Amino acid sequence: MKSGYNFYVNSFIFPCFNGNLCFVQNNAVLCLVKNNGSIFVQSFKTKYKPILHYKIPFLRGVEYLIFGTYYFFWGLYLSFKNTPVPKLNQKMSDSLNIKSSYIFGVVAFLLAIFLAVILLGIVPTHLGYLLSGASLSIFVKKLIISIVKVAMFYLLLLFLYSFSSMRALYKFNSAGNIALNGQTKFNMHRATNYLNFIVFCWSLNYFVVSLLGIEVSVWLKAFVNIAIFALIAMLSYELLYLFDRYFNKIKWAILVTSFFVTAKPASTELQTANTALSEGNLMLENIRREVINEDSQGGNVAFSLCYSEVKERLKKAGIEDVAETDWLIASVLNKNRAEIKLLTQISRTDYKQIQRVLERRVKGEPIDKIFGKTEFYGLPFKVNRDVLTPRKETEILVEEALKLIGKEKLEVLDMCTGSGAIAISIAKNSNAKVTASDISEEALKVAKLNAEINEVKVNFLVSDLFNNIKKGKKFDVITCNPPYIKSDEIKTLDREVKDFDPHIALDGGEDGLYFYRKLSEEIEAFLAPKGKILLEIGKGQEKSVKKLFSKNKFSVRIVKDYSGVQRVIIIERG
Repeated sequence: MKSGYNFYVNSFIFPCFNGNLCFVQNNAVLCLVKNNGSIFVQSFKTKYKPILHYKIPFLRGVEYLIFGTYYFFWGLYLSFKNTPVPKLNQKMSDSLNIKSSYIFGVVAFLLAIFLAVILLGIVPTHLGYLLSGASLSIFVKKLIISIVKVAMFYLLLLFLYSFSSMRALYKFNSAGNIALNGQTKFNMHRATNYLNFIVFCWSLNYFVVSLLGIEVSVWLKAFVNIAIFALIAMLSYELLYLFDRYFNKIKWAILVTSFFVTAKPASTELQTANTALSEGNLMLENIRREVINEDSQGGNVAFSLCYSEVKERLKKAGIEDVAETDWLIASVLNKNRAEIKLLTQISRTDYKQIQRVLERRVKGEPIDKIFGKTEFYGLPFKVNRDVLTPRKETEILVEEALKLIGKEKLEVLDMCTGSGAIAISIAKNSNAKVTASDISEEALKVAKLNAEINEVKVNFLVSDLFNNIKKGKKFDVITCNPPYIKSDEIKTLDREVKDFDPHIALDGGEDGLYFYRKLSEEIEAFLAPKGKILLEIGKGQEKSVKKLFSKNKFSVRIVKDYSGVQRVIIIERG
């Protein structure tokens, strides 16, 4: 599931002083940094979502104000509850530092609320009248009072920002925004973030209430102010929602309020937010997933912590496909992708092994080469640096070959066989008598092993194209996936190809057509009267390859791969 701006999933991350509380619908995850630096994860099923009626405009704003406030303070309470102070045998200074960090944060927060509610109701009025003088209209005076009140509110926010414990809160707040936003220009800022929503509402409320200056009794005024604040919450959320979903190009505008509740997070803060969101998404995707109890982890590592860490490391390495994360972890744990999504924790031994594999992957080594295995046409294959890892697109060639072979006992030759993927897949799914050749003896060792694994009989031989093929031998079907990359383009290939695949299996000569040219010149002598040739070709090579074989009066047709690229050329005698 994409985390950035998936608005109808109802995902929110609330900051704590030492972690995050994440909600994905009614799945709640608490992720905290303990005193010793370890990550603590706990999950819950909640009765209510942060917004119950997420698709209903205006109502969702009031619900976010009510339930968001409840869950924000619930997260603060849980963070205190699950982060014990140091034991008595530790230095008293350490104990005082940890205690004071939280105490000052709470005191500062409560003091700011007191100042906002009491002082902002008194000082700005007198200050506003003092600044406006007696000659201005009542509207202008109210406008000045409104501006002064908002300015003083911002000063109080700056006062809060001066406390290190509050900045810690804001770091976790920013980390939550980044986890939800993904990689965007203003990823630290999210308009619908709870703290930003509250600051925006209070700013607008102070301005509007002061500007209206409604004169009613003290008791009635309280109800009027509550009603106005509720209305402002409705309108504010809709505006902020629009900023998050549609106004990304002017997202900088929300910095007016978001600036006061964000601070640049470190890797630890980012890790807690990503872990909390990962666990929440896993809970949403898997209804059978167990909740993580307070005492269930022991010496193990939360799976969501490992999962989010692998995902983020791969993303930084330019590997965006989430399937890579799944395959890497599943391969280490020897489970399938569905099974790992039900895990709540893994052993530290498995975690360290995943880290070792991850280090190799971020350096460009393909997962298939790391584990020495892959899957092709539904069959298992061993691979190493002596052979290319068979690609999904090559399955098109196998499909077309099997259509031509049918149930007949035809003679088939697969050249440049490499891992044996094409030859073995044909042998496994037909009655054909298959011969496979390659110039590399090391590659043929891998191919022979794969034939044993898949329990098929294939005749393997060392040959540079037709050099060692018995003269006069005729084949009904000849397949080949030859090297077709231009020599000077190999250095521009992805690192996982140019550094981990054998260049002999990539280099197709100066124009990439060397092997097609050789085949077109020699293949007729080894092709049965009604024989057919199937070749994989590179993108944009179809015209050149077709021209080579058309000279010898072969009829040619081309089959596209899954991406619409002309990938397999089928050649028959004219």
